[in-house]
Amino acid sequence: MKKSKVISTTALVLGGLMATTGTQTIVHADTVGQATTGTQTTKSAPTSAACAEEVQASQAVTSYATSQDVVASQAASQATSETQSYASQLDTDPAKTANQERTDATNAKTAADAAADQNLTTDKTNAANVQSQATQQAHDNKTNADNQAATNQTTTETNAKTAKDQADANAATTKTNADAQAAKTKADETSQAQSGKLDPKYTTAVTDAQNQLNADQAAVDQANVSATTAYTATPATTTADAQTGQHTIQSEKNLPTVITDPQLSSTVTNDPNADAIGYYGETLKDDDSAVITDTLSDSQQNELADYTLTLINSWRKAQGLDPIQWTQQAQDATIALAKIREKNQIQGHTMVDTASIGEFNNTSASYGLTCAQENLSFLEAYHDKVTMTLLKSQILNTMTGMLYQDAFSNWGHKNNFINMTTIGFAVQKNTDPVTSGNLSYVLIFEGYEVISESNILFTHSVTPTVLTPTSAQTIEALRTSGGATAAQLQAVANDKMAVTNAQQALTDATNAVNQTIASQLTTINNKYTAQLQANTDAYQATLAQNETTYQNALVAAGQTYADALTANTANETAQIAQAQTDYDNAIAKATTAHDAAIAVAQTAFDTAYAAAHDETSAERDARHAELLTAFKVSEDTKLANLKTQQAVDFAAFKAAQDKLVADCLASHQTASGDDGQTPSKPATTTDGTSQTTTTDQGDQLDPQTTTTATTKQHNNIVALNVRKTAAKQPVSVVLPNVKPVSDSRVQPATTTKTTRLPQTAERRHGASASLFGLMLLSLSSLGYGLLRRKVR
Repeated sequence: MKKSKVISTTALVLGGLMATTGTQTIVHADTVGQATTGTQTTKSAPTSAACAEEVQASQAVTSYATSQDVVASQAASQATSETQSYASQLDTDPAKTANQERTDATNAKTAADAAADQNLTTDKTNAANVQSQATQQAHDNKTNADNQAATNQTTTETNAKTAKDQADANAATTKTNADAQAAKTKADETSQAQSGKLDPKYTTAVTDAQNQLNADQAAVDQANVSATTAYTATPATTTADAQTGQHTIQSEKNLPTVITDPQLSSTVTNDPNADAIGYYGETLKDDDSAVITDTLSDSQQNELADYTLTLINSWRKAQGLDPIQWTQQAQDATIALAKIREKNQIQGHTMVDTASIGEFNNTSASYGLTCAQENLSFLEAYHDKVTMTLLKSQILNTMTGMLYQDAFSNWGHKNNFINMTTIGFAVQKNTDPVTSGNLSYVLIFEGYEVISESNILFTHSVTPTVLTPTSAQTIEALRTSGGATAAQLQAVANDKMAVTNAQQALTDATNAVNQTIASQLTTINNKYTAQLQANTDAYQATLAQNETTYQNALVAAGQTYADALTANTANETAQIAQAQTDYDNAIAKATTAHDAAIAVAQTAFDTAYAAAHDETSAERDARHAELLTAFKVSEDTKLANLKTQQAVDFAAFKAAQDKLVADCLASHQTASGDDGQTPSKPATTTDGTSQTTTTDQGDQLDPQTTTTATTKQHNNIVALNVRKTAAKQPVSVVLPNVKPVSDSRVQPATTTKTTRLPQTAERRHGASASLFGLMLLSLSSLGYGLLRRKVR
């Protein structure tokens, strides 16, 4: 039932007729009362849920008929207005003079001559096209025939090759079977000759050695099962769970080697005032890394930079970005930069300290670099001790925050990591007396660009030395402990050697036995070799015969192909000759017709020129009456065509509505389980009597014939199209415009004129859009807080 409701609602929406003249204007019937083209009845009130669909369809038909009446009325009104305007123009048209008539005669002859010339040109072009097409067809026929001949030849050759290959394959199979039988015979005879000659102790030794290897290998495998692997810490998503579970870093074994998205909620990620999160806890209860008490050594700085590069490039790879380059020059420059900052007690961004900018620039330039980006972070001073693992944990936490919770800094740190091409990293001891009590170390992520020759700091070129991070391999290797002992592994190695020795002893013993029966084996081998040669000779003879048969088939196919090409060429030549004959005949006929048309035009010109005179009032009135009569006939024809098309379209629309009702009734019958056929109920008139709904279409014309005639007589009249169950193009009703009267015989102008039909309460939109909108409207009735404060 739900589906039927939707269909009925759609039918109601489609009930409105769309008509456009120039600009698109929708005309909808605003009444739901009775309106017909011909005769239309009103159905009785529904007696069941299914009958509601009939009422809706009836309302759609009524609305549609009313819309047609509006269009027809407006077209008739416009035709009357245009006729009156045309009559007014004729009233002001003066009588023609003799000179005008002679001019008209001259123009008519010129036009007739041009038409004759154009016809001759067209006929010549058509004849040339026909000849060209016939010639091309002859070429195509030959090409197709040649291609078919080539295809036939290829098919014949392919079949011959297939037959040869199959015969060769059969011969190969025969040889293979014969060789296999010879090999089996040799093996049986060899086995019989060697039977009972080999001491079984050699075989037993091999078996025992293999069993020992299997036992020792099983012990190694069992030992490896007990190996343990330290967990890799994962980032926390809230401050509450940052210090527990797998988020805790107890030693270097727990450090991740990739940056992991902490999957923060969008509220936290995008809120610059959201509490920061300590993604990784730092218990470090198993930490045995080096303790830092003062300025870091260069090797310690390089180790931390190695880990930094490992993390940032893992993130860039996940984003589809190229890795940042880590060079010796960038690393040395950053370490030097950290020492300058420590000496000058700098705690903020490097380039903000104007007193030290010159020293910074000169230091970077000495390595062929210039500073481009800088990210800073800090290590709090509350830690009992600062170790290398603690600093790596701080780097991990800092970079996670900069990449995934950097709204506080407007994502400046993240953008720096995206834009960097070359990087260096160093840790600076904070010597600023104001802040060092809270922040013990500064983490410096420095991005560089290579100085170009156009830069004022350029003094000499420096070839960069690219460094490769190794932290990932080192940390991953630390995670696993336990497994098989060296003694167990050595036992397996010894067992493998014992198996090899036992197998070699077996081979030597077998060779010794074979040596004692050499004469028998020689005879067996000679017999086997002779049999193989006989099999090969038979195989080669069969292949040679197959090749001869194949070559004979190829020769026959080639001859057939050559004969076909000769016949195809003869056919093409005959067709081209016939095309030339037809062309010559067409040119002769067109020339004769052209000359006759020129003569007729000359005669008409001579007659009209001789009869030229000033037009009398009676002649002028008669000419105007004839023109006005022709114009009225044109208008009446257009109105009749419109009415005829409306009748055709109304019948089609009503049929579509009836089908919707029938489909809905059938759906109800199916849903109710009625397998029988229920006859449709006749419509009921307002007085209660049964009556079949009909539509009087008048003298209905064939739609195709009507459209063709209209197009020929009035190019500016467009047939009225109506949307049925599927969307079509909007309807256009275009009425003729009237030109000023200036010629002796003024014809109705073919220039179209924009005519606005009256609008209803509907708003003006494109017809398709309005209809679709109405249909839709009908259907719709169904810790990083602290970390963030540290990051600059």
